[in-house]
Amino acid sequence: MAELVGLALALPPTIDLCLKYGRQLRALCANLRQADAQISERVIRLDNNWMLFTHKLDFLKRIQHLIEDDHREIWGQTLRILLSKLEIVTGIINRLVRPLPVFLEINHSLEVNARRGKYILIKKSLDKAIEELETWQQTTDQSWFLLMRIADSQVDLALQTPTNLDAIDDKPHSNTATAIPSTVTIRASRMQDSTYGSSSEAGLTFDAAELSKMFIQQVAFSQISIAQRLYGNGQVGVYILNQITCEPVAKYQLIKKDARDLARKLQHNDPHTFGLLACKGVAVPLSTPTKGRHDRTTTPSMLTMVFRQPVHTTGIPNSLRYVLSHTAPPQTLSLRFDYAKQLARSVSYVHTFGFVHKNVRPESILVFTSTKSGLPSQSLFLVGFENFRREDGSTQRLGDDTLERNLYRHSSRQGASPNEDYIMQHDIYSLGVCLLEIGFWKSFIRYHPQTGQALPTEILPVSPHPDIKQVNHFLHTRGKEFLLHLARNELPQYMGTRYAEIVETCLTCLDPDNQDFGDEREFQDEDGIRVGVRYIEKVVLRLNQLCV
Repeated sequence: MAELVGLALALPPTIDLCLKYGRQLRALCANLRQADAQISERVIRLDNNWMLFTHKLDFLKRIQHLIEDDHREIWGQTLRILLSKLEIVTGIINRLVRPLPVFLEINHSLEVNARRGKYILIKKSLDKAIEELETWQQTTDQSWFLLMRIADSQVDLALQTPTNLDAIDDKPHSNTATAIPSTVTIRASRMQDSTYGSSSEAGLTFDAAELSKMFIQQVAFSQISIAQRLYGNGQVGVYILNQITCEPVAKYQLIKKDARDLARKLQHNDPHTFGLLACKGVAVPLSTPTKGRHDRTTTPSMLTMVFRQPVHTTGIPNSLRYVLSHTAPPQTLSLRFDYAKQLARSVSYVHTFGFVHKNVRPESILVFTSTKSGLPSQSLFLVGFENFRREDGSTQRLGDDTLERNLYRHSSRQGASPNEDYIMQHDIYSLGVCLLEIGFWKSFIRYHPQTGQALPTEILPVSPHPDIKQVNHFLHTRGKEFLLHLARNELPQYMGTRYAEIVETCLTCLDPDNQDFGDEREFQDEDGIRVGVRYIEKVVLRLNQLCV
């Protein structure tokens, strides 16, 4: 692309080029609106997508001076990818909308056949254009929403400023906040952090006794339950229940406040964008737990987060643990790549919403069957918010010695009394273990059919019926090195070298000599953006580049 020669990382010129090619593409598509109903439908879809891109690009141009260099570099890379896609698609459609040769127009039967063949090519080209642009949008979503964490009033002003829609004169001018409501959700969560503890409970908490009116069943190999409630109008509501044990009891009010804060931040309508379910509220016991004699809790100390079933899904979900344990490996790598990309996205958005998860493992991941074209055949959502906390909140350094949890913890966070405070990199490490299992399509843990005890599978070099101390000693002293051995020496033959390298990046993200994440001092920025940017660059974008 000649116009890119000499173009550095300066974002405004790149954005202007994107808008220029977008205008050309829209003008070409406008000529196709009357072609036939199917083509017109595709043109409208493409047009709507470009409207969203225009809002994003215009907003990005307004606040680009607030973006740090690492984040700016990622945007420079992704915008150049968009430019190349726009140029290719524009060229294809430009050739297809050219008038037919004169000799075809003279012969009616030849003209009909030629136009029919041409329309088939146009449909395929439009489908490719739509797919390319939607893939680009999904790839950049994490970087886009991370912009909402910038603590500067200029961001709020830019969100409310009418977008320069000079290429869409027939549309009413609106602002980014109106066109993309999810930006308001993320931005509001950032503003709530600055006023933490001052917000009302109205509409977010309800009496836990309401749960007794639901039919509840446990998801296999998970701490999550599915609940159904029949309402008076005959409709059935389906909800996902996530219990939170309030330990220590002395921190009950703080845990309750954090749960309410998370529920407020997850009041969104885009579960498939975030990989996080939309929250209905928190079920809270009417009485507050207190300590009685011998430090025993005198009243229930359990909260329940209630999530809505995601739209465009059907049936009862499975846990990822169940899927890895009870389904045959997919015949192609596509599904494994989809799982990995979706899970990495979910972890990214937990951080974007201002939390660390602390429980990323297959039991905390639900797999739904999708019913809408354009979505993956199976959609993953991260749940299991048991030990989560706000990113800037105090950490209790509480742990346990259970195999099904310790396997996914870095050695510094294992056991009943972890050595280090929890940071986002610990979630990234846990993700690495999950990506390893997805790559092999093997569960590293099985559950005893009678006792329900978690036991190691044959892939781990310990006895199949070990003493718990033996397992914990292995995990603490050699667990990470063994997982790295699998990632470096065995995983490439299943998933390829690039996937294996991403897993290794995750597993070593807390190592001092890790060039991507090792120096924690690099990530001590006020907005908590730098570690998110590095994660997007080194994990999310690299996963999104994988294809079969």
